[in-house]
Amino acid sequence: MNTNKRAGFTLVELLTVIAIIALLAALILGLAGNAQKKAARDRANAEITQLSSFVGDYLAQYGQVPQNLATLSNALKAANHSLTNLQDPWGMSYKYEASSKVTFYLWSLGGDLSATGTNRAMWIGSAP
Repeated sequence: MNTNKRAGFTLVELLTVIAIIALLAALILGLAGNAQKKAARDRANAEITQLSSFVGDYLAQYGQVPQNLATLSNALKAANHSLTNLQDPWGMSYKYEASSKVTFYLWSLGGDLSATGTNRAMWIGSAP
């Protein structure tokens, strides 16, 4: 009696399993990337809220908002604030503009890393 029973998997079975694993890995990595982007945007929103609150306190104390980013930075350092570097989660400077003595705009260009900031849809904060 000659039985040719071989133990193991065929090449097609192995390739199918590898393809399924690769597909699942791609889906997981895609979701992880989206979660990181959302976390960065949420962090930028939180920091802009903190900075806006600080500018409100500055307004209450001095009767006007800081007139430029340098003045805001110096005030943050003098107050020993945790956000003295004014860098957003993408490593770019937050943008600040005083439109009058009591109003201001504070925003980040977002994750597009555009130096010109043409993609307004990516801006975070109260951009002009």
